[in-house]
Amino acid sequence: MFEFRSLELVHWDYWQRFQLPLDASVITVVGPNGSGKTTLLDALRTLLAIEDRDTARDYKTYLRHNGKPYAWLRAVVSNPVDRRGKRAFFPCMDAQVTLACRIRKRGGEWTREYQIAAGDVGVEALEQGSGEWLGVRDYRVRLAAAGLSRAICRVLTLEQGATDKLCQLSPRELLQLVFDVFEDKAVLDDYQRARNEQFDVEKEIGQLRHDLDALHVRLQAAQADVRSYEEGMALRGERQRLEAELLPRLELADLRATLDGMRPRLTGLRRAQRERRQRLDALREADAGAAALREALRAELEAARQQVRDYEAAFTAARDAARDAERLLERRTRLAQMQAERGKVDVEALTRRIEDARRRQAELKLEAEHDRRRGEELASQIATLGSGGRLVEPFEREFRAALDGEGIAHRVLTELVEIADPRWAVAVEAVLAPYRHLIVLEDPSHARAAWRLGESMQYRHFVVAERAPVGTPTRGSLLEVVRFAADPPAWLPRQLDRIQRVEDVEEGSRLPKGQDWITLKGYLREHRGGRHIGGHQQHFGAGARQARLAELRAEQSKLAERARAREEELQHLRQRLDADQTRLLGLDAAQELVTRAAEFADAEARLPELQAAVAQAGAALAQAQAARDALVEQDKAEGIAAARREGEIAALRREIDEQARQIDAERRTLVQRILELRRKRAPMPPAWRTREACEAVRAEFESAAAVRRELERLEHRLADGQYVLDDACVALRDKIAADHDGLQATLRKREAHLERARRITEEARGAYINVLRATVRRYRKNLAALGELAGIGVDVELPELANDDLALAQAGLTVRFDFDRKGWIGLDDGEASGGQQVMKSLLLLVALLRDEDQPGGFVFIDEPFAHLDVFNIEKVGRFLRATDAQYILTTPITHNLNVFEPSDLVLATSKRRPGQAWAEPVAVLKRERQREEATAA
Repeated sequence: MFEFRSLELVHWDYWQRFQLPLDASVITVVGPNGSGKTTLLDALRTLLAIEDRDTARDYKTYLRHNGKPYAWLRAVVSNPVDRRGKRAFFPCMDAQVTLACRIRKRGGEWTREYQIAAGDVGVEALEQGSGEWLGVRDYRVRLAAAGLSRAICRVLTLEQGATDKLCQLSPRELLQLVFDVFEDKAVLDDYQRARNEQFDVEKEIGQLRHDLDALHVRLQAAQADVRSYEEGMALRGERQRLEAELLPRLELADLRATLDGMRPRLTGLRRAQRERRQRLDALREADAGAAALREALRAELEAARQQVRDYEAAFTAARDAARDAERLLERRTRLAQMQAERGKVDVEALTRRIEDARRRQAELKLEAEHDRRRGEELASQIATLGSGGRLVEPFEREFRAALDGEGIAHRVLTELVEIADPRWAVAVEAVLAPYRHLIVLEDPSHARAAWRLGESMQYRHFVVAERAPVGTPTRGSLLEVVRFAADPPAWLPRQLDRIQRVEDVEEGSRLPKGQDWITLKGYLREHRGGRHIGGHQQHFGAGARQARLAELRAEQSKLAERARAREEELQHLRQRLDADQTRLLGLDAAQELVTRAAEFADAEARLPELQAAVAQAGAALAQAQAARDALVEQDKAEGIAAARREGEIAALRREIDEQARQIDAERRTLVQRILELRRKRAPMPPAWRTREACEAVRAEFESAAAVRRELERLEHRLADGQYVLDDACVALRDKIAADHDGLQATLRKREAHLERARRITEEARGAYINVLRATVRRYRKNLAALGELAGIGVDVELPELANDDLALAQAGLTVRFDFDRKGWIGLDDGEASGGQQVMKSLLLLVALLRDEDQPGGFVFIDEPFAHLDVFNIEKVGRFLRATDAQYILTTPITHNLNVFEPSDLVLATSKRRPGQAWAEPVAVLKRERQREEATAA
């Protein structure tokens, strides 16, 4: 390493200009406090571009004192040759080199420029020359190549009085200083900085993860909004499709299905009408033939009746004669009995018995009259029901007669309804019972006239003009078990379709709230609550007619049995009444027996002959009656057959008329449906009109009613769903998703980079641990060599260096010293004297500068001899002379003169005198070592 040979200062602090020789190994700068010793060292540091001192003073501070706009620092240094034969300041090949620093003020700011020139070049020559001026960075690079290492720069920056405090450092601080001086600490700091940056990156990645989680939550919320928006749009689209497409198509399909159902029904009605007309014609022909036969039968019957009357007259005469004889004989017998019992009769009791018997006879006759009239009613009703008619109450009959009188075609609801499943007859009858007198008009245009009649006659039941075809019933509804012979009132199928059929109350209670239901036994639950409406009434369908007919026939049988019992009771009453009356009103039996004895004897004699005549007349009468009865039965049968034919003819006429009205109504309805179909079909696309399209849409929904229910359900969902309506949620979702994906990719990339940087840092620092170990071994070697020169034992305990943050942070360099073989002491254990402290510090300091590859060099030490006695000053001086470095020392003038003993050159500074602009130049005292050594010899 190079050494100083001379130094020239121009306008540095309060020195105007002077030049000092520095061609000695130990140079002592002496002077009072404030005389410029440290200022001189700072000039050397500025010349060497060293600025790492932790003080407020820099080169600008010294230039502001004198007021000059420029300053020069110039030094002549050696240009030694290293072991390879290369000059320190190559390509300068001279033995000496000039280092110059020009400081000028430009634009209010001080700037530095440096130049390295071969040989000893003065300031003026440098100013006028054409040498290359260097910047601070390039200049430092040239000095580093010449041997001014970072370690030397670190040592040269030590403050005044700090050199004897190195031994007070802890092992860890000493190791850090060694690494700092040998430029290893910067590398470790770089590694630690990298680690800190990695920690910061980890924190940043953690924050990114937190941001990613928050963004993920926002993304999920945005996705939920988009799903809500899409679901709402789907529901609205479905609603629009149902309203704009499916509902019209299903209405068209329903109309087409209705037309398909109406045409066969109309054809069937016409076929049935033709069959009934043919049947009517056949019945009329049969009735005409039977009428002629019946006239002949009636004439024959009249002759038989006349013959019976003749035989009856003869039989009556014979019977009367025989009966008179029998009565006379019976009278004789009774008179005899009365004669025997006359004294035993209770007249009062016999009178009461006769009154009671007559009263009972009157009651039985009244009851018989009532039963006769009821029998006639039953016979009429049975005949009506047997011919296919129905029983009509008077108010209904009167109102229907009024409607017929006005020419208003109509039907009763009971004529339209048929119950398909008998199990549910009770439930259907219970629900439809209030409407059994409902009148359905065939022509809606007659509504006003019918309503006017209903108001005038106070008809308390509905008169309906609006009718509609029955749609497809809901599965399980009451409508499913009901069939209509013609279109019913429009509201009735909807009412039946709303009611669900359940077996019992338990099954009904499991249905959703708000659903109407009815059980088999007729328990109805609706929005108002639940109640039992079932009963035994039957009004609707053929089953109701048959059940009513069976009831009437059963009642007729009861009336016949009661009539037979009543007739027997009347016969017994007559016999008892005759006996009691005879006993009560009898004459003197003995007198009558005497007076009528001849009469009684004659009657007894003629009785056999009279009885034979009665028997003969009775046989002839019986034969005539049998012939008459046969003719009567035949006539009765013919009458019944005629009545039946008449009833069938009347029924057929009514049915034909009814079918004609139905055919006319069906035809008008069919025409209306066809017109409605054409009207609905006209605006539709052709693809919707085909039968295949109708079948396809009916496969999706059964009917338009199902579509309307679906629309109601969609409306409720849209009303209650609170769906997002703003389509900006999709763009927001996409943006958040893009941000999420970008942040996730960035996070993965950052994590990969962090892992790679951590691995590279760990590997590089692990490799650099070997450099640190070499540095510590080098420093230990330097301490050992310097200890031998100073006669001090030195022991260095190498630290355990591992590739770990905690291990490197806690590692320390433990150094022990042995002065005069008095035992080992540590760095700052309190056992060393002041001189020993200085020697320890100097050893630690110089070991930092020692370099076997580049011997020589220079050191600036501020006041190394402070607080040392004469012996220790001599010892330190011998140590300094023993080393091969150039030392520039400072010392105050108060020290012992022995401080100058190791110095070859003494530079004496002085304070600036009052009133003078410039300070005195530094005085130079140079020791002549050869003369001193000769004198000593």
